[in-house]
Amino acid sequence: MRKAGTLPPGPAAAGDDLLDKRIQHRIQTIIRDSGIRPSRVLEVGGVVGPKSLLGFPELEQAERYCLNLVNFPSDAGVTAMTGNANDMPMFGDASFDLVMSNATLEHDRHFWLSISEMQRVTKPGGLLVIGVPGYVKGGDTGPGRDRGLRTVTHRVHYRFDYYRFSEQAVREVFFAGMDDVEVSAMPQVAKDVSEERCIV
Repeated sequence: MRKAGTLPPGPAAAGDDLLDKRIQHRIQTIIRDSGIRPSRVLEVGGVVGPKSLLGFPELEQAERYCLNLVNFPSDAGVTAMTGNANDMPMFGDASFDLVMSNATLEHDRHFWLSISEMQRVTKPGGLLVIGVPGYVKGGDTGPGRDRGLRTVTHRVHYRFDYYRFSEQAVREVFFAGMDDVEVSAMPQVAKDVSEERCIV
């Protein structure tokens, strides 16, 4: 399977719309660069509307599903489904060419179950793209620069906000046992946090 890891920043701030657009653009670039032309797509924890990852032009011809704990009406060619990603019996094994999740797993008390389910429903040769907020250790963020002095994290932005993930966790836990794994960071400096790291 092909995969890509994404860690977008999490703090709620005035620049969030711009940040959302940067993250959406990065995820769209991952899809475009993969060369995949999906016929069936799932967004886990997504919404229906302009903030949905399912609205990319590359996905317009695909059968598109959005799974969320919150009930959303289906719209614009997207079938909205209410359910928990920890257990997705409504989808068969290897049933999606593309599975995406952004800014969701940090709110999932049992995120490892959702990751397992996303891997299960992704077809062999398919693409799994996951975005989560990350952190960096120490003040220097260059390669090999973990001074261990402090860990800078994203501000909690929702009452069910449990986790922040390192690049290593994304690579070795989220995509364990998968092939062609790419994990990259999107640095973001916010006014209320000295340094932040988004992995995209």
